[in-house]
Amino acid sequence: MDDDRSAVYAAELAAFDGTDLETRQDFARIDELIGTLTTGSWWCGPTVDVRRARRDARSSTTRCDVAGPDPTIIRLADGQLTVATAAHELAHALAGVDRGHDATFRMAYLDVIEVLTNVDPLDRRRDLHVAQLMTAFEAAHLDLGARRWPAPPASVSGPIAL
Repeated sequence: MDDDRSAVYAAELAAFDGTDLETRQDFARIDELIGTLTTGSWWCGPTVDVRRARRDARSSTTRCDVAGPDPTIIRLADGQLTVATAAHELAHALAGVDRGHDATFRMAYLDVIEVLTNVDPLDRRRDLHVAQLMTAFEAAHLDLGARRWPAPPASVSGPIAL
């Protein structure tokens, strides 16, 4: 059972509603964004295959074949083609799909948001989305787990998402 799912969804809404992370984009752009992150030097999660969800799908999903050689599959619903959704699904891949929305997932989510939105280190807004999500998690009394992956780098070669 995934007891924290509703609280995480509410925190996402509080943190990102009305921001650029919730702006709908083309599937190709979100696929490219995910590919850029998962082929970058920081990513130590599984291979990720991004696909469109069925036309009637209302939500995006992340699944993996634990026993087989297949990559983790992220299926994106048309109504959720956003950077925020990409980050959420990548956090499932990084933390482990079996973690649900637990403390380890939430730490992965913060780190993925940081890497996706990591722009010029001199830009004072660079940590805004991370701070918004952290504040929303704190307001909902959602703790963070320990990293099982490296911390995000201080900067990347250029903007990934913004």
